[in-house]
Amino acid sequence: MQVSLDQLINVIMAKLEGLEMSVEDLKFRTNIALRVLYKSELLTEENLIEAIKDEFKAHTELEGKGVELPEEKAKEMSKDILNWIKIDLEEMKKKMKEYEEQLKQLMQQAETPDISVAPPDLLNQLDQMKKTNNKGNSGLIF
Repeated sequence: MQVSLDQLINVIMAKLEGLEMSVEDLKFRTNIALRVLYKSELLTEENLIEAIKDEFKAHTELEGKGVELPEEKAKEMSKDILNWIKIDLEEMKKKMKEYEEQLKQLMQQAETPDISVAPPDLLNQLDQMKKTNNKGNSGLIF
């Protein structure tokens, strides 16, 4: 049985679309469950911080690293998660703008040309290389 490249690509794309739908469904259900837990006061900021620390610790120990998550980072992460759960759109918009600004700054930094100054002895080194090339000792082409 022969399968054309187009058929193979179509099968892969269908599988990817199915996976994408499953992930979106899982995110939707998780968000609902988290909001129910928060509204019933079973999910608190303290519980969330502890859960974040535990999850981070489990991941780092599995990787063989003994790194601990700083308290400030855990609080920041819990605040972001709680903003999502509370559907705090204003805070999320603010975070998105901050992120976009950081991205713009990084892009501008990447666009600026790097003008490096050559060391003063560079011309002498190049002359030396050219002389050795003329003698046939080096494989450099000038």
